[in-house]
Amino acid sequence: MDQRPTVLEQQLRAHPLVRGMPEEDISRLLDLARPVEFEPLETIFDEGGEADTLYLILTGVVALRVRRGHRTPRKIQSVQEGSVLGWSWLFPPYRWEFEAMAETPVRAIAIDARELRRQFDADPAFGYRFVARIAEVMAKRLHATRKQVISLMGS
Repeated sequence: MDQRPTVLEQQLRAHPLVRGMPEEDISRLLDLARPVEFEPLETIFDEGGEADTLYLILTGVVALRVRRGHRTPRKIQSVQEGSVLGWSWLFPPYRWEFEAMAETPVRAIAIDARELRRQFDADPAFGYRFVARIAEVMAKRLHATRKQVISLMGS
């Protein structure tokens, strides 16, 4: 039997969110993962839609946009290679807070977030380890947003 890792497994292991995780955690994620691709201007998810997927961006740039009513969407941030896209799947009511649109061709790993939450419930230690990694990403993103707001206030 061929024991070489698949391309998907190699990509998952190399992603910054996953790099250095225990083997058991990587194996769980791999079972929930699938490769996805998006063309420029393709919507990845809509504001208010069901948040059921975690995306690990492999290549490309994704714009996070806010629509608020019927106005034209406004870009608030870009997410790039090596980043995590989406954490609304972690919090009830599990609805996307933003719209995500590919700015360039995007390749990513999509992880079934509903099943991931079930696994967190079944193994709280796994859930804690994983959510701690997501929290680190969230903190960095919020810090960048804070810097952006301060910059706008100074203008």
